[in-house]
Amino acid sequence: SDWSSDVCSSDLRELGGGTLLDAGSGSLGIADLLDERWRVTAVDRAFDDDGAWVRPPRTRAHRVVADVCALPFPDGAFDVVVAIDLVDRLAPGRRGDALRELGRVARRRVIVSSPAGPAALEADRRLLESLRRPPRWLVERVGAGLPYPADLEVPLRAWGLVRSFPSGSPEAHVRLARRELRPAGVVPSRLAARALARGLRDERPWARRALRRLRGGDAAPGYRTVVVAEIAASRWASSSSVSAA
Repeated sequence: SDWSSDVCSSDLRELGGGTLLDAGSGSLGIADLLDERWRVTAVDRAFDDDGAWVRPPRTRAHRVVADVCALPFPDGAFDVVVAIDLVDRLAPGRRGDALRELGRVARRRVIVSSPAGPAALEADRRLLESLRRPPRWLVERVGAGLPYPADLEVPLRAWGLVRSFPSGSPEAHVRLARRELRPAGVVPSRLAARALARGLRDERPWARRALRRLRGGDAAPGYRTVVVAEIAASRWASSSSVSAA
């Protein structure tokens, strides 16, 4: 969702730039919301948003079609790996494999944001029941169930220190999603979300205030859980020692 693309902004800003993998980016991803210090590669199984686009819109990211559970990149290929609303789209049995693969190709940090937990799943059920023609992704998400926050954290602990925090309220998610999923609301919602994301990128005070109102706060239980894994320096120290030998 474009409304959630800001969740990693502060964690990226402090790193100052580098190479970034946008895993499960869909058609737009986050490349155009970042400044020129970031060189972005987008990876997904397709970039048409499940057929929503005949031809995906242009982006400055380099696109690679691949399975997130078997990424075609060497260990530590990217300074940062970001995955927004990816894990919940995977079958439960593949989620851990995907998270471990994200950690494998990251050198400094992994940032994962996903709907997670019982409150988020209940919000999705309410949303599903309120729509006459729910989208396929929502039907599949409710059917498969959402990960728990621990499901996002545990596979990444193998790579370093992990911290997590809630993002957005379940009630606010339902309100926003209903607007976005109306036929007349898709384009205006996307345009508004991208404008907001650019305002956040440029650190505009109005954008931060607007986001707080839209998301309904970040108290637990949130609709999304954001997990940040700091890749242990010892991982690369040991790799360098082996290479030198």
